[in-house]
Amino acid sequence: MENQRIDCTNKSKLSEFNLEEIRGWIIDRMYQIETKIDFIISDYFKPENKGDFEKIILNSSIISIGGKMKILRNIQSFDKNIINKIGKFSSIRNAFAHLPVTESIHINVTKDEKGEFKSSQISKIISQIEVMTSSGELKMRNVKELITEFFELNKELNEYLLNYNHS
Repeated sequence: MENQRIDCTNKSKLSEFNLEEIRGWIIDRMYQIETKIDFIISDYFKPENKGDFEKIILNSSIISIGGKMKILRNIQSFDKNIINKIGKFSSIRNAFAHLPVTESIHINVTKDEKGEFKSSQISKIISQIEVMTSSGELKMRNVKELITEFFELNKELNEYLLNYNHS
């Protein structure tokens, strides 16, 4: 038998991933959240042909995540704070999907008693990504902190979306 399947990762900790794997993991988690949102919207509207509604109408090339968030805002029982968190989650996903990661190197310089250069040593290297805030301001963010924030949002959103019941 010819196997053309792509296996899932067997890594269990985010710290085991390299940058390219992190980018893929983030995009995959956004897809999973968006799929849960699609189910909630479909369940709320109860279309006659649910499968086509989800595959065609809710297709992300037709209705963006921003459009889906607007729909959720109009479902009275849906927590508006969760919608804000979906926006933040999506923003982090977009940063990793579309922006370069840069390195910032911090160097400690030692001078002698005359103030002359004596030596230098790298104290830390930080991976950063420039993201746009909701107010439109560009801001450098620490990649590890952003990944941690995304991870925590992923847990919270998954829990809410899995347990959500609009009835």
